[in-house]
Amino acid sequence: MSAQDAVKKLAVLGDYEKVFPTSPYANPCRERGFEITFSHDPVTEAEAVELMREADVVVLVRERVPLPDHVLKQLPRLKAISQAGTGVSHIDLDAVNQRGIQVFTSPGLSISSVAELTIGMMIACSRQFPVHQAHLKEGNWIQTPGFELKGKRLGLLGFGKIAKEVAKIASALGMEVTAWRPTGIKGDENSYGVQVLELDELLGTSDVVSVHLRLVPALKGLLNRERLRQLKQGSIVINTSRGALVDTEALVGLLKSGHLRGAGIDTFEEEPLKSNPFADCPNVVLTPHIGYVTWDVLQRFADESLKNIITFKDNGI
Repeated sequence: MSAQDAVKKLAVLGDYEKVFPTSPYANPCRERGFEITFSHDPVTEAEAVELMREADVVVLVRERVPLPDHVLKQLPRLKAISQAGTGVSHIDLDAVNQRGIQVFTSPGLSISSVAELTIGMMIACSRQFPVHQAHLKEGNWIQTPGFELKGKRLGLLGFGKIAKEVAKIASALGMEVTAWRPTGIKGDENSYGVQVLELDELLGTSDVVSVHLRLVPALKGLLNRERLRQLKQGSIVINTSRGALVDTEALVGLLKSGHLRGAGIDTFEEEPLKSNPFADCPNVVLTPHIGYVTWDVLQRFADESLKNIITFKDNGI
């Protein structure tokens, strides 16, 4: 048997939802000589190393298994990483590049799921779902007025694929949609009926501000205390992007003071949360980074990640 035809080992880590074994692309991987190991449970670093030690290729589901340099040093056979999703902050890319390991990602698979969660949070906050639910659970019948989204202004921070999907849905609800791009360069906003504004104007005039930006050093803490104070009285903040883009302490303060009507938060600076900074904020919708967590997206993750491996193998592993 030639080196080309020898059995290759593929390790899939972080498949908590057990979608990879049923992917239609699992058997084509086996047909190409891959022996597949699936890990469906959270693992320690030492356990992850054992699962990957003999692997030629690994699949990582989201950021569930970190690959720092000291872990990569223990994986001498590793030639490729297929990342389910686009985030690679958990991978030491410098170390990967030094070792000639290829990295594949699966972009654009969670657009609808994240956009739908964003819109759901807008509705929940505008109609005070958390407050009403808490009252009912306590046996109280209290009706707190909310506001319609129709006719209100939505300010999008960023205008990538998810923001565009949010813009389409929000427009269908009758919202006026505006956007700010960190580059300052206008793109295809006009084709979505979206007005481009400077950051200060967007913050000061929006009824809902929704964050859709990549976490890069220049944007960390973009919505700091000063900028959050620019928001309209009674406005709403939604963050389904990255927690570190928003100053959590300042946001909590403005929620408690009543300056902000509510917030929908799916991402946090520290994940998983060890202590909840929003615990005393009744007007907040919190979810544990579930923007991408739908069966639809998870199946796409499995399919695209394995397709990447098939392509890699066909091009000569």
